[in-house]
Amino acid sequence: MAEESKYLLTVAELAELTGETETQILKAFENDRLLRLSRTRTAIPPPLVREYLRRKGFPGGFKVIAHINLRGGVGKTTTTVTAATRAAAYGFRTCILDLDPQGSSSLALDRVPEEEDPIFYDLWKAPHDMLMGSLKVVQENLLLLPSSLENGLLDSSLIHPGSQKKAVRETCEELRANEFELVFVDCPPSLGTAVISTICASDIIVIPVGSDAFSFKGLSLTLREIASVCDTFQQPLPDIKILYTRFDRRERMAIDGLDRLSSGYSGRFIPIVIRISTEFSKALEKRETVFASHKRSNARDDYDRYLRYLLELDKFFQGGCCHGGS
Repeated sequence: MAEESKYLLTVAELAELTGETETQILKAFENDRLLRLSRTRTAIPPPLVREYLRRKGFPGGFKVIAHINLRGGVGKTTTTVTAATRAAAYGFRTCILDLDPQGSSSLALDRVPEEEDPIFYDLWKAPHDMLMGSLKVVQENLLLLPSSLENGLLDSSLIHPGSQKKAVRETCEELRANEFELVFVDCPPSLGTAVISTICASDIIVIPVGSDAFSFKGLSLTLREIASVCDTFQQPLPDIKILYTRFDRRERMAIDGLDRLSSGYSGRFIPIVIRISTEFSKALEKRETVFASHKRSNARDDYDRYLRYLLELDKFFQGGCCHGGS
C-alpha cells in the first residue's frame, strides 16, 4: 500500500513557478482531486502536478544526480533527501540510492533497513532480479534503497574495473526501465568503489561546499578525482555543478567563500546559496525534510530554487518555452 503523500506542491507554489494566477491553476484541475491543507492553502497531488507539466510541454527524460564531496560535513545528505522530496512534490517519479555505509539518507527519511533487508552491496550483481523488491516507499512516487554498514564492504566486492564502471549504472538502468525519472545518489565522503561507480553512472554531479578551508580542499580533490575516473574509464565528464551550503552572511569567511566560488568556478557555480537554518535539524528530528511543512522558510525557499535550477524548471517557464493548454 502506498504511503500517504506528505511532500506536496501548493497551488500558490505552482502559480509562482509558471507565472499564472492561482485562479488559472485551479481551473486546470478538478477541485475534488485537490487537497485542502488549511483555509488558505490547497495542495495538488504529485501525479497531477507532473501531468500538468507535461501538458505545458516540460520535457521528460531520465537523470542520475549524485551529490559528492570527498570531504564530509558539507550537507550532501541534507541536499540529497531535501532535493529528492521536492522533486517528488513536482510529480517526478524519484528514487534515492543511499550508498553511504553510515546510512544517513535512510535515517533522515526513517527508512533504516532491517537486518535481512537487501542493500546495494547485496544486489548490484543482479539489479533486475532484486532492486524493485528492495526499495522502501517514502510516498507513492518517492522510493529509497537504504544503506547500512555492510555497504562498506563494496571495496572488496567491486574489485574488477568493469564491475566498478557498471554497478551503479546498471542499477540506475533498472530504475529507468521501471519508469523512474530521477535518481539521487548519496555517496560516502571517500574515494571508494561506490563513488567511482557513481561517477561513471551520473548525468549530473553536484559538489556541496561549505565556507571552511577543508571544504574547499575537498572541492579541489573531488574535481580532480572525477576527471581521473572519467579518464581511466574513457568516458565524458558528467555535468559538474557546485552548490554553496551552510551560508551565513554574518560571517566574513562565508562572504569570502562566496566570492571565491562565484569568480573561480563561474562555469560550474550554481547561483543559489543554501542559507544556514535550524529548520534542517528540526526536520531531521522528525525523520523528514523541510518540505513536509508548508510554512514558508529560507530553508524551503533555497532548496526549492535549487531543485528548480537543477531541473531547469525556471529556465523553461521564464523563457516562455511552455505551450499547450491548461
